[in-house]
Formats: sequence, structure tokens, C-alpha cells
Amino acid sequence: MVAASAEYWVVALYSALAVCGLLGNIWVMLMVVTELCGCCQPHSSHLRPSKPLIQCSANAYLLVLSVVDLISILPVPLLAVDIIYNEWPFGIVLCKLLFFCEGANKSLSPLILTALSVDRYIAVCRPMVVRLRRSRFTIVVLFTSLTLSLFFIVPVLHHAEVNKMVDAKDQEHEKCVVQMSKTFDLFHIFACYLLPLLLIVSVYTAILHRLYLHTRNSSVGRRTSISLSRVVKCSVFVVAFYFICWTPYWTLRLAAALQGIFHI
Repeated sequence: MVAASAEYWVVALYSALAVCGLLGNIWVMLMVVTELCGCCQPHSSHLRPSKPLIQCSANAYLLVLSVVDLISILPVPLLAVDIIYNEWPFGIVLCKLLFFCEGANKSLSPLILTALSVDRYIAVCRPMVVRLRRSRFTIVVLFTSLTLSLFFIVPVLHHAEVNKMVDAKDQEHEKCVVQMSKTFDLFHIFACYLLPLLLIVSVYTAILHRLYLHTRNSSVGRRTSISLSRVVKCSVFVVAFYFICWTPYWTLRLAAALQGIFHI
């Protein structure tokens, strides 16, 4: 009875988070699409985008992040059934879909967040390098991030399977599982968590240092820094929220991988 009650609480928590994530991401997508439409409209007097370039490129990354996050919410109803009945009745296709949705969030999101952070760095510290922040370059970066993430998603899809497992009561259950090598796990952790985290911390440290120096120099610098800092704050919040939420998962996965290698 206690175990069943705990399972329903877990499902309720999953459902609440899924609804919040669904509504939140739809709201963000609508706001970002509106901003991007403003970027595409030429200014009446100067025939140039009506929104600053710093906002347009950032909005493109935020839009893709919202889409990826929305994709990761799709399999929540399947997980709810699996938790309640301790059974995966949906077959191999939906099993692979589950790991695809999870993999997109784990592998693609940190790469896009890294690209977003580098974009903020160029905007604040290297504003003259305009060609690296045009829409065509942003599309290339997003496509490259997607390609790199597939190196981690495809192997997981290949190994995902529905197996019969025996519980503590010697009862068989079909479960959607995947078993990857410890080497793969360590490389995944390094490429999609540790390295992006290191790059992002370094980039935002440089940004804050640049804004601090810019603020000290002149009153014009102070006004410019305030404008830039408002744009940077949104990016910092998104990045910080992602890593705060995912750090426990990656930490446990790292501990499990090291335990398997060193037998500790």
C-alpha cells in the first residue's frame, strides 16, 4: 500500500511538472516567435532589422531550447503508466521514442546553451565580429549542435530494448531499458555536461569582467552596460536553471560510471 501510494505521488509530481513545462515552453515559444518576427521586419527609415542583433540571435537559440524541452515532455504519460503498473506495454518503437526524447534534452540542450553563451560573449566582448552572429551563422551552429548530439542519441536508440525483468517477488515484467558501456557514459558526461559547464562558466566570467570594466570607464559605458546586462541576464538565468536541475542526474551517473570502472 505504501509503495503504491508513493508511485501515485511520483506520477502526480511528474504530471504537475509536465503541465508546467508544457505551458511554460509554449509561452516562451510564442514570445520568442513574436520577437523573431520583429527581427525580420525592416526598420522603416534605415531598412534594417527593427530589433538589435543581440536579441535576434539569442531568441533563435531560446526557441530551439524550448522546442527541445517540449519534446522531452512528450513521453511523460508513457512513464506514468510504466511507474503505476511496473510494466512497459507500449512496445519497442515507443521505447526508442522515449529514449530519443530524453536524449534530445540531455545531449542537444547543453550544446545549444553553450552556443548561446558564446553568442553572448561575442555580443559583449567582440561586438565587431558581426558576421558570427548573423542568422545564417546561427542556423549553421544549430545544425552543428544537432549533428553532434546525434553521436550520443543514435547509439542509445540502437541499444534501447524491451526486456523481461524479474522483481523481488519473482514476477516478470516487460521494461523499456538501455544499457550502455561505462566508457560511453563517461564520454557522454564529459561532452554534454562537464565541458559545456566549464566553457559556459568561463564565458560568463569574461562577460561580467568586461561589463565591470566598461561601467567604470564612462557614463556612456554605464548606460551601454545596463542595456547589455539586461540581455545577458535572461541567458544567465536559462543556463543556471538548466545546470541546477541536471547536476544531480549527471553527478549520480558519473558516480555509477566510476564505480563500474574502479569497482568502488
